[in-house]
Amino acid sequence: MESDKLLEVTKALRLEVIKILYTYDLTNDNRALEALTAIDDMFERLDVAVEDVIPEDMMHSYFEGIDNAGLLMSEAGVSVAGGLQASISSSGKIASAFKTQAHLAAIAEVTDNTMMDLKAAIRTAQQNTYFTLKTVLEEVKDELQSGIIRGNTRQDITTKVAQAFEKDGLKAFKTVDDKWLPLDFYSELTVRTNLKIANNKGSINRYRENGIDLVRVQGHEPTCHACAVYQGKVFSINRDNKDFPYIGEDTFPLHPNCMCSLQPFVITYATDEEIAQAKKEVEGFDPNVDTRSESDKKAYAEQQRLNRINNYEKKRYATVVATIGKENAPKTLGSFKRMKRSNSKGYKELMRKMREERGAKS
Repeated sequence: MESDKLLEVTKALRLEVIKILYTYDLTNDNRALEALTAIDDMFERLDVAVEDVIPEDMMHSYFEGIDNAGLLMSEAGVSVAGGLQASISSSGKIASAFKTQAHLAAIAEVTDNTMMDLKAAIRTAQQNTYFTLKTVLEEVKDELQSGIIRGNTRQDITTKVAQAFEKDGLKAFKTVDDKWLPLDFYSELTVRTNLKIANNKGSINRYRENGIDLVRVQGHEPTCHACAVYQGKVFSINRDNKDFPYIGEDTFPLHPNCMCSLQPFVITYATDEEIAQAKKEVEGFDPNVDTRSESDKKAYAEQQRLNRINNYEKKRYATVVATIGKENAPKTLGSFKRMKRSNSKGYKELMRKMREERGAKS
């Protein structure tokens, strides 16, 4: 999907801004203004890219959900209304059977929500970046005039501005507990979550069209406590069903990066034993109870630990570039990860340079 490329551009934005800061002579007012303009242009292009990418990708994800639901129903022995024709052609044309008001409205809703969230985050990050850079440039200008900064003024100023940007520049969204999320993280969270919402909406609407109101939740292992309590159990997508708990089309994803999916449970073809077992499994269903074994909890905790390491290394690499300059930093994130994980001589030397640079600025 093109949204993957959009997210890669968003992730690269941090390093691209730092690259611009080291390219322009920030001691020169005109060149500093050109740098700010170039950075501002990057945000504007990103904003336009959202409009180009998100609507199409949300539509494709929704109709993938429809097509996948059709295949699953067919495999379960259901005679699928309209057959198994593709809902959307390779050229992006929606099949007439699926160009209904219900489907188009569902796509429009999730698309609009995604675009509003992303555009708001981009505007916030753009404003924070401009304010941060402008503020620090004014500060270092005063320090230059007062003689506080001496020696290699261009290098000193660039490093100070880059460090300020790395710390505060890409703040995009403030959480309810007053924490700021950076643009790259928030964008990925928003896009991935809403693509999954679109896919699930497509599946559920296709099930409803075919009179299927029971679904079994499937997911990945190891998983979190929120998903574990649902996995393998049967639920109803019809509020009137008295035998199984109801889940709406917005229940999943339960959290960012949730991988749970919904498969049809065709009660017509289920045995009495299978139906009884399905009912038993959801008796007293409580989404707040952690049903995982200790080994499952440990496996999931280890997976999360590895994810945190990977995310930390991305941020750390950007900090290294901002502190000692791109010419002194490893050329790629991959090379930085390798030297860090092996604790090589090159990595130790890199950390020494970091300490020296920070000591010189303190």
